[in-house]
Amino acid sequence: RGCTVRVAAMAVAPCSVVRGAAAGLGSARRGLAVVALAACCFHAAAEEEGGEKGREEVSAVNVGISVMLLGSIGFMMALFELTHCYRSTMARYTWKAISATISIFSAVLVFQGVNGILEAYLLEDASVQARLIITLVHMLAWFFSLQVVLAVITGVLPVSGFDPKKDDLKVMEARMKTFAILLGHITGFAAINFFATVQQQVPRTFISTFLVAPVAWAFLYLMGRATDAVRERVVLMNDGKKDEVEALWDEEAEETEDDVVGLATSFVFAQSVRLLVGGTLPNAEGEEPLSVMREHTLMDASKLVAIGCGLAMLEVLRVMYVKAQFKRLTPQLKNIIAMNFSWCGYFGLDWMCSCTIFGHEEGMMKQVTLALVVTGCALADLYILEHLHELRMGKLQETVEQGIRVVVNSIGILIGFAWEKAFDVAVVEISETVKVVPPQWTKLALSVSLVALVVPAWYRHILPTILELETDSESEGHAEHHKEENVEEGHLSRPLLNGMAKEENGDLKKTCESLRRQVSELERSAANARALEEKNRELEAAIVAISRELGDLQQLADGLQQH
Repeated sequence: RGCTVRVAAMAVAPCSVVRGAAAGLGSARRGLAVVALAACCFHAAAEEEGGEKGREEVSAVNVGISVMLLGSIGFMMALFELTHCYRSTMARYTWKAISATISIFSAVLVFQGVNGILEAYLLEDASVQARLIITLVHMLAWFFSLQVVLAVITGVLPVSGFDPKKDDLKVMEARMKTFAILLGHITGFAAINFFATVQQQVPRTFISTFLVAPVAWAFLYLMGRATDAVRERVVLMNDGKKDEVEALWDEEAEETEDDVVGLATSFVFAQSVRLLVGGTLPNAEGEEPLSVMREHTLMDASKLVAIGCGLAMLEVLRVMYVKAQFKRLTPQLKNIIAMNFSWCGYFGLDWMCSCTIFGHEEGMMKQVTLALVVTGCALADLYILEHLHELRMGKLQETVEQGIRVVVNSIGILIGFAWEKAFDVAVVEISETVKVVPPQWTKLALSVSLVALVVPAWYRHILPTILELETDSESEGHAEHHKEENVEEGHLSRPLLNGMAKEENGDLKKTCESLRRQVSELERSAANARALEEKNRELEAAIVAISRELGDLQQLADGLQQH
């Protein structure tokens, strides 16, 4: 019964959520109703008893396969509708949420697969000191792999057989973002594993566990500053200046390191908050025994969710009214608070499901239902934020949009966390049923196979779309800002010759982008031409020298013939 219900749950989960939101903004409320209905159906199916067992299992399997068959078409078309929504803001939010979900999903699958091998062969019977050393080395290995891969992609670290400069700068940027996000999230979860293991060794008090968070922040911040200094030295080593590609490498590496800080620091902070609210410190993976989960009340879950929402509101207020900026600390603080909202929201909703629906059950069905609930709440948040974005607030418009952007990113991470847990449970259960090879190797093979299928599509289609939408959004924001400035100065709010349609405006943007790529290619060709001219001059000098030597040899030969 558990297996068959999982099949139906996995089929209905994404379809129900996307179908509820696909019709537009007003359908977000219907999406919440569908989520609640699906959760109730899963719970009723789990508790159904009686009847012939064999017949019940066969019937449930047939229902699950039927739902997968019918739901797949609805899921694909609903997802297509939502990502092509006529409101550009909602489409952009949807693409970002999908991207965050895929990146978190892929990163955790790879990390869990590799960590499972370490658990089976190194950590199972290891002492506390050995466990800390191994988890630290694991984190450092991913951290330095991140630096090396980004350097290779940009050509800063040359590798034979790979020439990144033959591609367009936009292609290089998309490739670098793909690996930066993926490796950054893997490194972040490796850092979570290390610092959560450290947190398990301190006294089980709120103050002691809380102090691990600033220690993690300081440790990762110093590592980031050290690698930043190394990057600056490498950049200036050859010609003493930083070109566009090298600046892109440095910027992307810093942004990824800030994400690592946000993931690790926020998780250990959320662990201490869960200890404060629930009275028990979860294990290093954030899990609690079923007996402890049953003891949490609805009030405890509400407190945890409220703490996460309160932190998100504080970050929005900080973005709107605090103008002081620090180069690395301010983005890291933003990531920590946004991801704290995600962790507290996820675990708070987990407690709610455990104390109201799944008081006596764990496993796939609970994780899928929890992911449905989380996604439904995220839909409601996006619905509110989209309407808030449509409001015109004058000079505060830009700061409001920055605050909204912070919350949207955290919502995408929240959805990614929820569905990643469901996929992780699915991979674990499948690997345990395979008897040909050990479970840890089956888990690693499944993880790598899924990532190999998902990441290329994410790189080729999703990330370029997000980059294009963000570019359009920034252009519209600057245009709106200049328009408001002109109105305040008494100029015309709309030019007299403003008859350009949106299609023409889009064509102009594409033309400008094409011209920018052509200029980049011409600059690259000019650099190659200068290098060729220098080689030609060297060859001409060598030919002149060889001619002189031949003349000397000819004179010597003539002299020998005369004698």
